[in-house]
Amino acid sequence: MEELIAKIKSSRGSSAPVLITGETGTGKELIARAVHAISSRHKREFVPFDCGAVNSGLIESELFGHRRGSFTSADRDSKGVIREAEGGTLFLDEIGELHLEMQVKLLRFLQEGEVRPVGATRPIKTNVRVIAATNRDLEAEVQAGRFRNDLYYRLDKLRLRIPPLRERREDIPLLIEHFFRRHTQEMGKEGMRLSNEVLALMLGYHWPGNAREVENVLYRMVAFAGNGEEISPERFWEETGIRGSPPAAAMVEGRIVINPHLSYHEAKDELERLFIINALNETGGALSRAAARLGMSLPGLKKAIKRLGIKAHKDGHQ
Repeated sequence: MEELIAKIKSSRGSSAPVLITGETGTGKELIARAVHAISSRHKREFVPFDCGAVNSGLIESELFGHRRGSFTSADRDSKGVIREAEGGTLFLDEIGELHLEMQVKLLRFLQEGEVRPVGATRPIKTNVRVIAATNRDLEAEVQAGRFRNDLYYRLDKLRLRIPPLRERREDIPLLIEHFFRRHTQEMGKEGMRLSNEVLALMLGYHWPGNAREVENVLYRMVAFAGNGEEISPERFWEETGIRGSPPAAAMVEGRIVINPHLSYHEAKDELERLFIINALNETGGALSRAAARLGMSLPGLKKAIKRLGIKAHKDGHQ
């Protein structure tokens, strides 16, 4: 995620199209808003549009606008979302849902910088930056003939991939704390807390719905719990249906939280993984300094990183 943020910052001077890829629930619109917020267009509109949520018969007029009387229900002129984003950013979510005919028209807009509203005789010039997002593999869609390769390459000027939560497990405790604090404050719930057992279960779960699922699960648990309640595994199971979570350990507000059902060797590996990840985070990925902090030799740390499957950056001394 730090690499992703660095990419966003380094591209702040560009107005080229951006393609954001990532699974459902990873926060693609949040990343799109971040790209807009640091761009030269930040004072103008950010207009989101979900390509998969609009009927295929209406999507052209929703995007490009229409003239009054151009079809049965067109009782007045409509600008369309592209012109609503004039001078700013248009965010096209789930771009892979567009049918081929609409892909051609979107390509023309990107190439020519103009739109032709439904029923209009002349095109209208526009100045809009496009950020597109998808949870599909667009390269595979191109190979299958479901997505135009020329549109794909037009959109893929700047690529931002959001890793799923299972690839950045160290973010899970941060998300838990953030959403738990937000929902308890919004609902006015006082003195509520998550038990260590629930934290361990949440930290061990693989979260196929990513950050959005973390938020939804916490929302339900907070909503149905009372003031001063310690949320137990029973409530967690009742509200989520999640059982049999894999083992995990993490540091939450200075406390080590670990799944109580681990075997001795599983617990040992999870704790070792936790301490190494924390040391790498604190030293910016510098292996030599992390080894010194942990009281390990550099070869010993490298061996442990490989054995535990930890991704680490090499420092400048290697």
